[in-house]
Amino acid sequence: MRIGLTQRVLLHQGRAYDSIEHAWYKFLDGHKLILIPNTQEQDFAELTETLDCVIITGGDDSTPRRATELKIASSMMMAFKPIMGICHGAFLLTDVLGGEVNPVEGHSNIAHTVHYAGREIQVNSHHNLAIQQLHSTGQCLATDAEDNCEAWIDGNMAGIVWHPERMTAPFIPAEIQQVIKL
Repeated sequence: MRIGLTQRVLLHQGRAYDSIEHAWYKFLDGHKLILIPNTQEQDFAELTETLDCVIITGGDDSTPRRATELKIASSMMMAFKPIMGICHGAFLLTDVLGGEVNPVEGHSNIAHTVHYAGREIQVNSHHNLAIQQLHSTGQCLATDAEDNCEAWIDGNMAGIVWHPERMTAPFIPAEIQQVIKL
């Protein structure tokens, strides 16, 4: 499968660099990975044609990153191709689709339990936001102890606020696996 991965923007000595976490290479081993540059001088429709799905990865938000992610997500939606947001990506998609994302304390660099399909699953947490109200067409799949949505699905779009690529035994809800086909 050809998977597009968005990238965070890192600033170093006055220069901007696109960056992807190395854990994605191992997590998506066996797939063709296409790193999406944070530039507006690309043909998003053509890029969409080459991709089977897009993962909006985690990491810090920035203006160039957000502009790129919104354009590729819009193009993928118009082509009815799957999109999965991880952490930052889940919050971005939730916000754009009309959900409510707010600051939260005690969720950065910890492990915690999510409730999924009657089970408790241990996941990681590297964020300081929470999905407190999902957009109207989304279906919440997993919640935290405060009943914030931790994973959701909406047609062929999905969001997960933990980082499966950083887990020893990666966990993605079955409903999302069916859409993304990882």
